[in-house]
Amino acid sequence: MLLQLSAVANFSRLLQMDRDKDIGYSLLTPEDFDQVTTFIDEDFLTREPLNLGAHPRNLGAHSTASSASGATGWYLTKCLASGVSFGARDFKTGALVGARLAYIKTKTDLADEESADEKKTELESRGLSVIEEVGSKVNLFQDPDVEKVLYMYLLSVRRDFCNRGIGTKLVQMTTERGKELGCQLAFATITNMLSGRIFLGLGYETRYTLDMSTPEGDRGFDLSAMEGNTMVQVMTKRLG
Repeated sequence: MLLQLSAVANFSRLLQMDRDKDIGYSLLTPEDFDQVTTFIDEDFLTREPLNLGAHPRNLGAHSTASSASGATGWYLTKCLASGVSFGARDFKTGALVGARLAYIKTKTDLADEESADEKKTELESRGLSVIEEVGSKVNLFQDPDVEKVLYMYLLSVRRDFCNRGIGTKLVQMTTERGKELGCQLAFATITNMLSGRIFLGLGYETRYTLDMSTPEGDRGFDLSAMEGNTMVQVMTKRLG
């Protein structure tokens, strides 16, 4: 009980951070689903390197189906119900300008995630196949004391709100919340250089790198559309 009260107290302090500025941070919940999917469609999928590289040239980035459906929609629902996903909003407009979506993963979740596999669209399958390949290179539960993993699913900040520390703050809040809820390890798959710098700065360790610009790393993606972000990395951090 004391541990729970301490966790609530720490969590409340996190939510109060930056109240005197124009950005507010809060826990994302299932009620935010529509706003989150709109944000992802407009501000994440249009810039995410694997999504851009997986697209046929003649379709363009905006041809992606809504993130409300498919495997993406399945994972978003899971993240918003997890209690470890956070959003940043502009106080003036109430608009979502950043999101750190995550969920808690255990050894028994593998069968559950088969449901997401069944929902993959063709485009999702291309990008997720790389994410899954890279992720499989690191055994999250190799240490016997690791029973719960904070699985970082998605990080995005609206372009006109970048370089204000929002992404760093969202990762910090999610990491702290995961630790309070008993996670022993945090895991993230990085597909762009900016996110990589954020995680390195917060003490995450690079465990595996796939360089898609090399013959060994070529997976048939359009590298010219990926804006120089041709490396996919796995990063982890011990939380306890």
